Amino acid sequence: MSLKQNLIQQDVLDEFIIDLAWSPNGNYLAAITGSGQVALANMKADVAWSELGRHKYGANCMKWHPRESLLASGGQDGKLTVWETSSMSAAWSKEIGGWIDCLSWSTTFHYLASSGGKSLNIWSVSGKNEQIWSDHESTISDIEWSPDGCFIAATAKGGITIRDYGSLDSTHKLQWHGCPIKMAWQPTGKHIAMGDEEAIHFWEVETGIHQPLFGYKSKVSKMSWSFDGRFLATNDKENLVIWDCCPKNSTNEDLFPLAFLVSQKSLVGPGGTAPILLKKHKGEINSLVFQKKGELLASGDVNGEVHIWDIQKTNAPIESISLDYAISKIAWSSDGKRIGIGGEDGTVSIFYFEI
Repeated sequence: MSLKQNLIQQDVLDEFIIDLAWSPNGNYLAAITGSGQVALANMKADVAWSELGRHKYGANCMKWHPRESLLASGGQDGKLTVWETSSMSAAWSKEIGGWIDCLSWSTTFHYLASSGGKSLNIWSVSGKNEQIWSDHESTISDIEWSPDGCFIAATAKGGITIRDYGSLDSTHKLQWHGCPIKMAWQPTGKHIAMGDEEAIHFWEVETGIHQPLFGYKSKVSKMSWSFDGRFLATNDKENLVIWDCCPKNSTNEDLFPLAFLVSQKSLVGPGGTAPILLKKHKGEINSLVFQKKGELLASGDVNGEVHIWDIQKTNAPIESISLDYAISKIAWSSDGKRIGIGGEDGTVSIFYFEI
């Protein structure tokens, strides 16, 4: 596969880009900054960026509704706001108190989950507080709804707590004694990956079978599944570590054929293979993400280098971009043809790829 890159837009917002995310229809690119700005780029308008609003002290997180033109944002001011982007105004806003750290929309029931401290809240699309749990052992580090939208998972000290929102008494714990940092559901919903300070962990959700894989030299804080659930990309300082969880040449398509046979210190992964190590970056990787429906992986580092990978065909980048700012966040559009690249200095570049 060959790519031809075209820089179609570059602008500077007011501070460090905390997050970037494309709307489901690809018409908007949203950004939040360290100063609290919530900004929106309308790709069909002449105006580059418009400010939706601000979070006092700083913005921490944002998430698009999976189908509607609604963008949720949370900040250090303890305020959760859902923005109606078509009217460029707030649909509703709630003062929760304390930092709001994480957000996640359910794809099925249109509920919004938010976390702050040890508490996990569930909100209706209209802003009604449907449920709150405050029984986690420590501050929640990450939350995510299952791909079918029925289960909400939260990471805190002790592992991952999974709740079936349709059955409030149904709680499932995937236990680990460490301190989780990041988690991600496999797109099939069968497995969850979790990163901590020294390892990546794989769980089979239904059975609780657990496989930790040690050997990382840094915190595993970045991860992304390929759209088909075969590959999990993770960071280890300046290296990309890719786990092939279901090799096509394997006769056993289960994720855990070797779960009880592999040493905790082994380099053998959940697909029965060693990880794929990609060592092109010279600086620490700050962002990595697969296309939503394609096979390409993008990664960016503190030196301003962005590499595009097709890991099923080659261990070398198929395209590279050099920018004059440290990369903080990368986001693919839903069609996989545009990519937003945010920087620590507030710069956002948008590239179009001719495939």
